[in-house]
Amino acid sequence: MKKAENLIREIKDLLAEAHEISKESISNAISLTEKALFKSQKIKEKNAIHADALNQLSLLQRKNKEYATAKSLADRAQLISNKINHERGKGDASYNIGIILKEQEKYSDALPYLTEAVHYYDKIKDYKFYVKSSCLLGNLYEGFHDFKNAFLTYNEALEEAEKHQNKDLISDIYLSLAGINLKSNKVSKASQFIDKCIKLKEELKQEEKLASAYYLAGKIKSKAGKLDKACYNFMIALSLFKQYNLQAGMVESMEKLGGIYFSEGKIKEAIDLLEEAIQIAEIRNFRNSLFKCHNLLFQCFKPVNTSKALFHLEKYVELKEEENLKYIKNLVDGYEVISQMEDIEKDAEIEQEKASIIEKKNTELDSFFYRVSHDLKGPIASLLGLSELVDKDIKDPEARKFFKMYDNQIRRLNMIVMELINITELNYRDIKLTPINFYEIVDNCISAYVYLPHYSKISFTIDIESNLYFKSEWYIINTILQNLIENSIKYIDIEKINPKVEVIIFKRKDHVVIKVVDNGQGIEPEHQSKIFGMFYKASEDGSGTGLGLFVLKRAIERLKGEVSVKSEPKVGSTFEVKIPITKDEVN
Repeated sequence: MKKAENLIREIKDLLAEAHEISKESISNAISLTEKALFKSQKIKEKNAIHADALNQLSLLQRKNKEYATAKSLADRAQLISNKINHERGKGDASYNIGIILKEQEKYSDALPYLTEAVHYYDKIKDYKFYVKSSCLLGNLYEGFHDFKNAFLTYNEALEEAEKHQNKDLISDIYLSLAGINLKSNKVSKASQFIDKCIKLKEELKQEEKLASAYYLAGKIKSKAGKLDKACYNFMIALSLFKQYNLQAGMVESMEKLGGIYFSEGKIKEAIDLLEEAIQIAEIRNFRNSLFKCHNLLFQCFKPVNTSKALFHLEKYVELKEEENLKYIKNLVDGYEVISQMEDIEKDAEIEQEKASIIEKKNTELDSFFYRVSHDLKGPIASLLGLSELVDKDIKDPEARKFFKMYDNQIRRLNMIVMELINITELNYRDIKLTPINFYEIVDNCISAYVYLPHYSKISFTIDIESNLYFKSEWYIINTILQNLIENSIKYIDIEKINPKVEVIIFKRKDHVVIKVVDNGQGIEPEHQSKIFGMFYKASEDGSGTGLGLFVLKRAIERLKGEVSVKSEPKVGSTFEVKIPITKDEVN
């Protein structure tokens, strides 16, 4: 017994020494922690010290950017902590996993872990880690545009930090509150919080953290139109980021300074700074900063060098599309996770309230799609118009090659925007039942895709039950048939002698059945359960956006219907839609 106690004391000393050394050398700290973990293996039954060693090693490996190793260690720590009911171990493991996933940009996956961390640290009254995990949780809510929960989380953390008069934590929360107030267009409040933050961090001599504070101060001053003060803050931030080799901050500061130089007509200084930023961003894969830098360089080169301007425009469009898709996916995933968490937390007595919250979030999400899509329509239309003009004027073959790449990307972006608008309009339209002329809709849908490749090779068959009377929303039925028919045409098998698409519509008891059958490429079994997801593409060969079948499913859900698919690769696919007949339709 005494021997085990001595061993535990020895392990604790090693962990404490490793923690202290980690401020100077991560590799030495890892070696010491591994030694402590090895010693903990000598204890027959797993206990708290073993979980603590695993958690500390996980934290160090995370700082070393060894994310897979770090997560594996934290998973093991969580397993042991759950088994022995070690609350500290549970909190530390959840905290580590949450940060690992956040740093890997897996924000929706990180959310439940950081929520658990806040819960466990609150339970064991560890206010420091309660505040730290709360701030990280607030960052995630902020990223999902759930500003209400973000403000609530930050304010709860601030209250706890002020109660313990911890200036370090208070200054960190001021930084977060300054950022979210800026995003909420509350520039005056944002300015007040960032001034408080800088004052505290200067008092605490936290130069590394001051870099982020000055950078945010620059953004706030820029938003207020005070470009001289913004430039001053960005230059201080850049100097500090360079001093501590914080390359993400360096690139972001360079991009902001480049934008100010451009607005002031200092084109050469802007180009030099932005090109340096791009070099770093490409090596470190800072995608968000990259597209902003390319956009500014396009603006810089546009009046003087068409070829370079088009190159940067093409890069901007390509990267911006990637970021838009990633942003929308994170937003959707975030709302799904938040909804799932709310489902778990709320009991049967507040089910009605929970449904209202979920509906509100879905409405907010639809509203977001609607606003963003319509905001993008104008600029995209201008770019398409410019495309037609430039196509006539550019003669240089190299420039035309870059322009063709730009033209393809902007047309693809236009397709995505139009389909996002289609998604939102499914819910915003008023319900209006009218008699459906299936022959007319099917014929028009087939004719609408005459421009698609290999259309002329396809044999179309229309089989609609005679005297079929059905009342529904014309726009929704048209959307369903349009997406089914377009999908079959796009993915025909051109190697077959007689490619064919068959549309079959009939009434059965209390529902109408729509079948679209083709002998096209078919869908691999592993993709069939995923094809109705947003932006999911079962084939990389197609030119689609990955939204068509998502739109189809939303349209069918609007009519309270269901859709199924049977498919075999190289044989073909059958999509079957069942739409219930309501009393209103019968009447």
